[in-house]
Amino acid sequence: MFENLSSSKKEKKIAQGFSLIELLVAMFILLMVMGAMVAVSIAGFRSYQKSKAIKTIAEDIGFAINSIAKDVRMGKIENGDNYANGEANSYLLITRNRGGRVCYRINSASVAVANIASGDNDCSNENYSNIVDLSGTGMSFAASSAFRSCLTDHDGTGTACNGTAEKRRGWVEINLNIESPTMETDAIRVQTIVSSRDYGWE
Repeated sequence: MFENLSSSKKEKKIAQGFSLIELLVAMFILLMVMGAMVAVSIAGFRSYQKSKAIKTIAEDIGFAINSIAKDVRMGKIENGDNYANGEANSYLLITRNRGGRVCYRINSASVAVANIASGDNDCSNENYSNIVDLSGTGMSFAASSAFRSCLTDHDGTGTACNGTAEKRRGWVEINLNIESPTMETDAIRVQTIVSSRDYGWE
């Protein structure tokens, strides 16, 4: 009889299942695990988006520099409205040896190019097409982003960037420095110097 009573108590205890506290603890642990998994997934997605944006911008910058370098090598650098004086400037004016003139512009959001009419030396009022566009990326070109250039002068009648008249081929220094305060990534700094070969201008 005592054995039957003891065994029925055990069966009753087993039939009771989990207590409310045990269920709450289990649910809390499950929620913690799920929250951690969601946080890791979100962080991974954001990291992927950042990497993708930076890669795209780096490719665009490479294309922009190659385009500018090609025009510098094959064209003639012009002073415009005192753009090619060796000082940092937002504009670069080039006459292409295959015909036409172009202005390149750097501002906080883009690197852009525009065709410019013959005899027009002001690059500030042109219709530009963006080569690199940072709008909506959380990035921007730093104030240090600029062109430094010295114009081509074959006859030596002009004034060189060092203040003396001399025969010289022009040169352009391109500085593209990208800041990213909202994306919390390292700054991107690209600098290159291109000398004009002046093909077709000798």
